[in-house]
Amino acid sequence: MDAISKSLLNKSGPLEETTRTRVVWFLGPRPASWNGVMRYSLDCLEIMKTFDDFTVESIDIPAAPRSLKRYWTHFVLYPLRAMLAARSADLIVLYQEDMAYMIPFVRLARGKVCIVMHHVIFPDRTRGIVETLKARYMRMLQPLIAKADLVVSTTGVTVSDGIEELGIRPDRIELVPNAFDERIVPIDAGVRQRAREHLREKLGVAIGDEAVFLNVGTDETRKNNAAVFRALAELGRKDVMMLRVGKAQNAANRKECADIARDAGIKAHFIEGASDEDLAFCYQAADAYVSPTLHEGFGRTVIEAQLVGLPVIASDLPVYRFTMADSFLAVSEPTQTAGWRREIERILKDEQLRRTLAQSGRANARRFSSAAVSADLHRALRRATQQQV
Repeated sequence: MDAISKSLLNKSGPLEETTRTRVVWFLGPRPASWNGVMRYSLDCLEIMKTFDDFTVESIDIPAAPRSLKRYWTHFVLYPLRAMLAARSADLIVLYQEDMAYMIPFVRLARGKVCIVMHHVIFPDRTRGIVETLKARYMRMLQPLIAKADLVVSTTGVTVSDGIEELGIRPDRIELVPNAFDERIVPIDAGVRQRAREHLREKLGVAIGDEAVFLNVGTDETRKNNAAVFRALAELGRKDVMMLRVGKAQNAANRKECADIARDAGIKAHFIEGASDEDLAFCYQAADAYVSPTLHEGFGRTVIEAQLVGLPVIASDLPVYRFTMADSFLAVSEPTQTAGWRREIERILKDEQLRRTLAQSGRANARRFSSAAVSADLHRALRRATQQQV
């Protein structure tokens, strides 16, 4: 065994092992399982357990995301392992765009390769050297994506972007949305109260009668989190709390939000290192969800919020129109505070609106159940393994 951790995920069925299609799925750093990109692949692996005609082996990196061991495994061991696996597996799957550099290695070994493309990187707003270098690196790799035997993408918006911007052949790209199951108990008065008690006892977050607005994710510049904090500052209401869950990742952006909250007297809590259980309680403790992002590949947190029964206020992006249609309050100019201020005020004042959005949101989110996504995933994998290299 080398530094790479692997586990075999298969399900016994009526087919003989020799007739089943073997897939090797390359994942990212093991501690990154909480983020949306990693969660997508982990959910796909769970779905594949139900396929009688496939067997899948997952390989991950047992190291912290920004550690030396992580980069050594990613750039040195992974290409070697992919070439070795390609000699016996029917398909190699790469979990996100930053592994596009491995496509030529798999093809060199005469293997078939599929890559998951969560979004196309456009020249974007970045802040700080880390964000800027990451964006440039991803844009440098993007042309390789079109060399894959199959590209899987999570929304129709990204499928179109891949065809138009990266030159991916339409017959080499498949839509397979994120899959969701109702793992978090939907909100009612009792559920919300128990969740708030947990946050107080476990995380030190004391919630009284405030209306809690939740946002989950990083503080990358594209997330535009400061816009919501500025809107809350302008509202000047003392009966509102902002709950931010996720890594700072960009310290300057986190500091900007914290400074706005402090100067305006906004009740705000920033939670890092939340477990899956803690995150579930955060959803249940909230009254509404806000997503001021300027760019997303799918935006799984808004669907998680809808499944729990939270009304959602989000940027009016094509990807959110794809995933949520008209089941959310859309802010057409997300960099301006006026739209956020207006929609937050509406949510606070209109109980019927909150109830309507909660109902329509839960109905919308069920479109992405594992059962619904399973057929899409199976079709995509079968298409990739049956076509000629």
